[in-house]
Amino acid sequence: MKYNILTTSDKSYFPHLQILVNSILDKCDLSKISKIYIIDNGLTSEQIYYLENKSNLLSVLTTGIQTNFKGGTWGEDWQKNVKGKTIHLYNILSQMEEPLLMLDADMMIIKDLYLLLQQGGDIQVCVRPGNNVKYIGSYFFVINPQNSLSFVKTWRDITQNSTGKGAHESPALTQTVEIFSNKLNVVEIEQNIVNRILYPPLDETIIVHFKGSSLHDSFDSQFSNRIKDREGGVWLDYVNKYIEDYV
Repeated sequence: MKYNILTTSDKSYFPHLQILVNSILDKCDLSKISKIYIIDNGLTSEQIYYLENKSNLLSVLTTGIQTNFKGGTWGEDWQKNVKGKTIHLYNILSQMEEPLLMLDADMMIIKDLYLLLQQGGDIQVCVRPGNNVKYIGSYFFVINPQNSLSFVKTWRDITQNSTGKGAHESPALTQTVEIFSNKLNVVEIEQNIVNRILYPPLDETIIVHFKGSSLHDSFDSQFSNRIKDREGGVWLDYVNKYIEDYV
């Protein structure tokens, strides 16, 4: 069985997107991947050209939205990107029969993602024990699209109706899991496997998430904090090979 991957990026997040895309191409069995969909919320023409020439698996879907880290972390542009994710997920999933894995752009793949598909379920979510928001939306794997479309629609609607500054996607996901817990086979995947934040990755880690613990006014500051100046270790040895010149 093949699967698909979906992520979202604008031009400011492109360094993260490079790491994600190139690590997928490096670590995954590409014969098991149908498409890697990239929702374009303001990529430059040079960035799009770079992506489209990396692999015929990549498909850039331009939305017409132009974001560029305005307002910093949790700011106006961040909200547009995050809130749009479930909209695009629903639209693509409604036309798909294969599994679809949605990932945040600021992630890096350590091992073949097909290992996760083999965990089964209707959907897979990343569980965070002890956190007030039990599930994090950076990882969401639809294994059975036909059974899961109503779930994604509900998640989309709750996210769109959320207001205020801050993260809405993960609280909405947690609420949706509660609604559908007796209707779907929801498989919980541990955070150290698909959302490893602390340095270094563990033996069981498949996906690293460069998630920050502080807010930043500029992308350069955020990127440096999350990768170069990470408390407990530096990720540069892992990511340097995935960042390439594209102009």
